[in-house]
Parts: sequence; C-alpha cells; structure tokens
Amino acid sequence: MKHKIFHGLRWVIMTLSLLFLAFGIRLTGKWLHTTDLPVFSCPFNTDQVIHSYCYYLSHLNKLVEYHSVKYAITYIIIFIILAIVFGRVFCGFICPMGYLQDIVWKIRDILHIEGFSRKEKFVESIKTARYLVLFVFLSITFFGFDFCSICPASITTQSIAGFKQVINVGFIFGIILMILGFFMRRFWCNICPLGYLVGLFYKISLFRIKKDCTACTKCRACYEACPMKIKEIYTDDDKDVTKTECIFCGECIKKCPEDKALSISIGNIKIYTSSRKDFEEYHK
Repeated sequence: MKHKIFHGLRWVIMTLSLLFLAFGIRLTGKWLHTTDLPVFSCPFNTDQVIHSYCYYLSHLNKLVEYHSVKYAITYIIIFIILAIVFGRVFCGFICPMGYLQDIVWKIRDILHIEGFSRKEKFVESIKTARYLVLFVFLSITFFGFDFCSICPASITTQSIAGFKQVINVGFIFGIILMILGFFMRRFWCNICPLGYLVGLFYKISLFRIKKDCTACTKCRACYEACPMKIKEIYTDDDKDVTKTECIFCGECIKKCPEDKALSISIGNIKIYTSSRKDFEEYHK
C-alpha cells in the first residue's frame, strides 16, 4: 500500500470517528436533555445510552456496584480481546484527542514553527511523566475518585458537539495539552494512561511493526518521524519492533528511504511497506 493511500485512509477514518463519537447519539433517535454529555465517546454518567470502555477503567468500583460479577468479568474479557486484536490502533486511527493533536501539529508544520527538542534527556523525561500519570490514573481508580473530572479528553467530542461544558481541571488540562501538542506531536498520547494500558498487550496483538534488518541502514529517519519517540525501531536488530507505545500511524514507514525495510502487518499480511519510490515521491 502506498503512503498516500494509507495516510489518506487514516485521516478519513479519524474524521469519521470524530463525527460519529460527537454526533452518533442522534443515530439512536434519542435526545437526553438531562445530561450534559450525550455523546458516545465520553458518557461519565448513568443516564447515557451507552458507556465507553474508558469510563469503567477509571471507575472500577462502579463496574461492580452497578453490575453483576458476570457483567464485570465479561467487560474485562472484551477489553482484553479488543486490546489484543487492535492494540493502540485505536490511538492512531480513532481517538478524538489524538486526531485534534494531529491537526494542531499540521498547523504548526504549515506555519513552519520549530517544535520541541528531541534530545535524549527530554524524551526520557516524557517517559517518566507517563508513569507518573499512569500512577495517578490507577490510584484514582482504586480509591474511587472521579478521573473524568481531570481527564483532558473533555475538550474533544463534547465541545465539538456543542454541549454544555464545565470549565474544570480536565478542561484546562486539555487546553494546555493541545498547546503542548502544537510543539510536540501527540504530546498527550506519549503520557496517556489508557493508551499505555491498551499497549501492554502489544506482544500478542495482531497488528505489528516489522523490520527487515538487511534492508535497514539505521539512518534514524524512522525515529525522527515517530511521534511516540520509539528509539528501538532503528536501534533493535529484531524482525519485530512493535512496542507498547506504537500507535501504528505509519510515519516511520513513510519517512523510511529503503525498500521493504519497515512494514505494518496484520498477522502475517503486510498492509503498508516502506518504498524508496514512495519516499522520493513524498520528498519531491
């Protein structure tokens, strides 16, 4: 698959996902006047038509309180299956927060404004922040606090759908993250606790990033292009370089100048492979 097709399809899927998550409630023919957030993606109250899986991950106490043990077990099993099948493809193709971050990064690119440094110490500090945010997320979850009140995703589908928005910690946090995302691509994705938890199943996920070590020249182009700062993609000599952080955005493959050095595959089927011809066409 050529880079224009892959990346064009990715932008189409992200756009349609945002519209569906923001306005999908209308497809049910219902309008919930008693709720502030009648959207599919962020229903953190019991009046919603459908609950998103992130709600119960941050409210484990309510998963048991509102539902039977059988339902709770079923929920966890379905979550694990989806994580195994798709991994962080959700982050790269569906997540509204990721989509908006890609848009602000595109704006920065058009304006030719310099982004943050990619020096090793800075990258390592971001990784440290990721574990801190994960600790806060899990602590809040187990102690029964409301993570939704500080979740930065509250600025996405709810605001776009035009519903009442409370200016709380999460909203302000989301604005700050969008500003940071202007200078560093996918800043929130690099520290997102939900994305990290989904990515833990990367070793058995169907989606893989594979590398032909004989074709790779270790030019570092893949690392420079990667929004998730995955250094191992060019340093490792393994055939499978899939990592917890990978969102399968395909940027590493688009910037790779070598034929068949990198590829995205579903199982053993390659769906997007690096090509010198595509690389030269992209850089014309």
